[in-house]
Amino acid sequence: MLPIPKHLKDIMVTIGDKNSENCVNGIIRCPCGCECFKIKIYANVENGYPQACEYKDNYALMIKSKCMNCIKEFLIFDDSKHGWNGFVCHDGVTAPDNELKPWGCLKCTGDIHSVKICIMSQGKQDFIEEVGIVNEESEFSENDWVEAFEWITIGLTCFGCGYGDKKWIDYETM
Repeated sequence: MLPIPKHLKDIMVTIGDKNSENCVNGIIRCPCGCECFKIKIYANVENGYPQACEYKDNYALMIKSKCMNCIKEFLIFDDSKHGWNGFVCHDGVTAPDNELKPWGCLKCTGDIHSVKICIMSQGKQDFIEEVGIVNEESEFSENDWVEAFEWITIGLTCFGCGYGDKKWIDYETM
């Protein structure tokens, strides 16, 4: 089983042949088949890169996408829900949608992008041992391991000019 979190299961299509329990690479594709998205974020932007930032005495980092074909919105990453710190430790907070800002290409300011994702995980057995499932002392089940990934990298490519940034978000979640 690959470490694809439930919220991405229907929109993340794996690419490459080196995917494993510890690392999966994919693209975001809407169920309608479109791979063109407008991106909205809640983050501080430093040197062109989004970073987690303060929100109501805590911190937040959120990325959403909107399909350009069917206008359906998808949550790509919310630091308060996804990865080890969000899912297991319940760290961070979710920023409201009205606080998200549109993302424009750093070269041409275009707002339509394709999205690639790499998710790294410590694996199922590590999760089982760390959260106490072995001793039946956990709020989690074995299948929750895909939610507790350790790292996420998100790359964007602008449809307007072709500018791509393979590590637009390169974020440890533990």
